[in-house]
This record gives sequence, C-alpha cells and structure tokens, in this order.
Amino acid sequence: MNKYVSLIMDIEKSKSYDINDRNEMQHYIDKCIKNLNSLFGKEMQCEVTFSAGDELQGLFDDVVTALLYFRMLEMLMKPVKIRAGIGIGGWTVKIERGLSTQQDGPAYHKARQAIKEAHSMQLQNVRICSDDDDILANHLINASLPLKRQQIYMQNIVQVLIELLFPFVPVNINLDGYDSVKELIADKFEYRIGSKNRGLYSRKNIAMEQKNLNLNEIPSALPIYIDGEITDVESAIIKKNTAMIISGILRCSRQNVDSIMRRGNSNKIRELDYVALQYVKKNYGGSRWN
Repeated sequence: MNKYVSLIMDIEKSKSYDINDRNEMQHYIDKCIKNLNSLFGKEMQCEVTFSAGDELQGLFDDVVTALLYFRMLEMLMKPVKIRAGIGIGGWTVKIERGLSTQQDGPAYHKARQAIKEAHSMQLQNVRICSDDDDILANHLINASLPLKRQQIYMQNIVQVLIELLFPFVPVNINLDGYDSVKELIADKFEYRIGSKNRGLYSRKNIAMEQKNLNLNEIPSALPIYIDGEITDVESAIIKKNTAMIISGILRCSRQNVDSIMRRGNSNKIRELDYVALQYVKKNYGGSRWN
C-alpha cells in the first residue's frame, strides 16, 4: 500500500492568549500557510488548512517536505510556540478535491498520536510516528529546539532571512515560491504576540523598522538540497557574505549582523537541522513506498 505523510500542528497554550491576540494570530497564520502552501505545493496532496480551533493539518507526499513546512512556520511564528505530529502511513478515506480535514487513514492516526506525545514532552515539539523505530529521528529533529527558543526577536528575524537566502529544500521544490515568502518578513516585524518585549514597541517604532527594511536587497534563493547525502556540514551551510547581504536588507552594519548571528547561534541551529533533515531523507525517503 502506498504511504503518505500527515502533518498536524497546533499552538502551545493557545487558550492563554486574549481574544484580540488570537484574532491577530489567526490572520497572520493564514498569511503564512497560504504562502507556504504555494511554496511546497508540488509535494502536497492536500494543502495545510485550519481544522478545529487553532489546529492545522495537511497531507504530503514526502516526510522531509512536511518537516520543512513545520520548520519554516515555526520560525515565522516565533515567539508563539507551535507543536507538530508527523504520521507516515496509508490514506484510506479519500475525498476527491476535499480538504485535508475530510480525509482519513493510518497516516492521520499516526500524526494524531505523534502530536499527542509532543504535548507531554518538554524537550520535543515535533515528532514522527511510523511503523519503524523513530527514536533517533525524533531526537535529531528536536536537537536545535533549545537554541531556537533562546533566540530573541532580532536573532529570529536574522534566522528567517538566512533561510530565505540559503534555504534547505527538497529536490523538486519551485524556488520561485520563496519570493512570496519574502513578503511575510514585513508582516513578521509587526508580529510580536507572546513576546515579553512586545509592550516596549510602539507603532511608531514598528513603522520605522518596516521602513528601514529593504526587501529589494534579498537576492534569489540559493538552495541547499536535502537529498539524503551528508557531506561536510560546515562547508554546506556556511556561506560567504551572509552577514553583508543581511546588513543591506536590515540597513545596519555587517558587524551588527555578525554579532546577532553569533549570539543567536544561527549557524549551529542550521548545522543541527541540516544533519537531522538529511538523516530523515536517507532513512525515510519519500512517503509513497510500495
């Protein structure tokens, strides 16, 4: 039987946000998933969409693509924390041209089990559930989580920009889709729900930051393909002039960007994620094995 990959995501402690924050959050997430659905669409059977409350779900052909989708949304959503369950299995209830919420099968059941497990864990916010031993994979895909959660606002912004410049991508992705993701950066400057520092920023400060943002300085993406081959990690992920390019986007000094990257552990996060993604690709491959 062919296998597929179900991705189920939700927002941690979503009920702790007031109604205004929840509404703003929903609108921002909606923008994010529309852009990410366009970006990863070639490897999706059903687009990611809202299901019950603050839950999201979609159906993918490839495990790595589902993981990359969650990884990008996680970066865009920070400081709000999200969790995910990834289930690998059959797709038995098929509603032609229906939403992911109308489909069913073992892939969905395993994703539901995986996110339920993630709810009870402190050191993992995404889990894979398949018919195989997933222990090592689940350890690797969460290895960078403590470093990501330590990042402050601007360190996260720089992390997202690095991902737009040198994205980790599946082989069949349409790189033109990254142009639409770039537009989310301006929205992300305003998006501070859940941030302890949110009250320090006035609308005037945010408008000033957005005005300084130079999206025209973001060049075309230079992809780092996730093909299951783990070569020399440092040479694969560390690219020359990264800080210089980002300084042009943010209109600040290269030294400032260098400091932000160092304090935010940007390269270490990418190193850990790169190894995890390559491991997942090598050991899980595509989803529709016969």
